[in-house]
Amino acid sequence: MTSRGHAVVVGGSSGIGAEVARELAARAWDVSALSRRTSAVPGVRSIACDVGDDASVAAAFERAIAAAGTPRAVVYSAGAGVAGQTLDVPREAARDAFEVNFWGLERVVRQVLPLMMREGRGSIVLVASIAALRAVPYEAHYAASKAAAMRYLECVALEAAARGVHVGWVAPGYVPTGFLERAGWHGMRRPEVSGSGVTSADVARAVAHAVERRQSRAVLGWRENAIALADRALPGAYDRLLRARMRRGG
Repeated sequence: MTSRGHAVVVGGSSGIGAEVARELAARAWDVSALSRRTSAVPGVRSIACDVGDDASVAAAFERAIAAAGTPRAVVYSAGAGVAGQTLDVPREAARDAFEVNFWGLERVVRQVLPLMMREGRGSIVLVASIAALRAVPYEAHYAASKAAAMRYLECVALEAAARGVHVGWVAPGYVPTGFLERAGWHGMRRPEVSGSGVTSADVARAVAHAVERRQSRAVLGWRENAIALADRALPGAYDRLLRARMRRGG
């Protein structure tokens, strides 16, 4: 099978990132997975990378490019969770979330965008979150870092399009990967959370669709799409619902 080209998945060792790497490899992409831990995805090249360090990101992309050439696709799936009562979140934990969720993405874009623009082709896709689109309780710093990443990419997209480079994002809600459960919950116990039944495989297919069909944005999940629609049609309605639930202790 002819390769579609080189795809780099940042944060590709576990969870959604590993599923994205697996999906792209199955679609005949030559995949490099960049992460702090070794990726165990069969058929995927594993390269050590700390997205919080400029030199590490540069070295990881140098290795990936030496092995498989300039990436035709880059998926940013690295993420750091932090949650709880906002004023109880340690400032260092909040900074860590921004370092991974926003600045890590910015480092990656600086590495690959000039190469893609030089070749006049390529796709950069962010695995974002519904929390980037609308306020949710107890995720202030995580939501803010994801929203910053999303808006940053939307600005980059306007500049990159003229040079043949597609930039987009997909925004799922809760996906049962253990990510939310591992987040540092500060000042409170982790609440019970349910989603729309979206799985890691669903997100991976949406990411592949965004890469291959140059789709700019996608919200995943019936509940998440309903929230996004309600925010446009009835601004403030979902906030009132959330406040009522929180007053009841929900």
